[in-house]
Amino acid sequence: MEEKRMNEAESLELITSMINDSRARMTKNLGTPFLIWGYTTVAVSICQAVIVACVEEFYPYLWGWFAIPVVGWLLMLLFNKQEKTVTNYIDRCINALWCAIGVAAFILPFMGIFVFPSVIMLIGVGTATTAAVVKDRIVKRIGYAAIFSSLLFSFVRLLLSRLFTLEQFAGRERYLVECIIFAVIMFLLLIVSGHILNYKKRCLKS
Repeated sequence: MEEKRMNEAESLELITSMINDSRARMTKNLGTPFLIWGYTTVAVSICQAVIVACVEEFYPYLWGWFAIPVVGWLLMLLFNKQEKTVTNYIDRCINALWCAIGVAAFILPFMGIFVFPSVIMLIGVGTATTAAVVKDRIVKRIGYAAIFSSLLFSFVRLLLSRLFTLEQFAGRERYLVECIIFAVIMFLLLIVSGHILNYKKRCLKS
């Protein structure tokens, strides 16, 4: 009987250890892709804002946004080459989700729709879903907050249209304001979330 109880206790301890190890492995470097894409996106957004403020004809520089997928994927390839780990079903699901979001975000500029709020909504959905899988409430709330923050662009446009005439607030000024808002939201959504997830990884390891 004593041996049976000991085996039950050992089995329970083994299962608990396996769950903790699985969570630790799942969250291992999970925040790093957030940081890679976050810093890249914020850097390009700031560069766009500076260009708009300094250059008279800024439309040719709009192609600079495509530096985000180019730089981001190059950094991700370098990161994946350095971190070769075995992936499980959950890892593959998260990767598939973010690949689909990345393709959708890449196509949006060619569709002529509201790019900034649409991209924020897509990444907010991906962040909230990823946080739900790894059971991180803070990052999950950040993801949902980002989804709702996409409405901010409509409020800003409505407010500025009331305060200024079309001649006073042309596409140039509006684009500059939207670049700054986009950079701030992406900083909170990706960079802050990435640091939180990496902090969680360190806590699980300890």
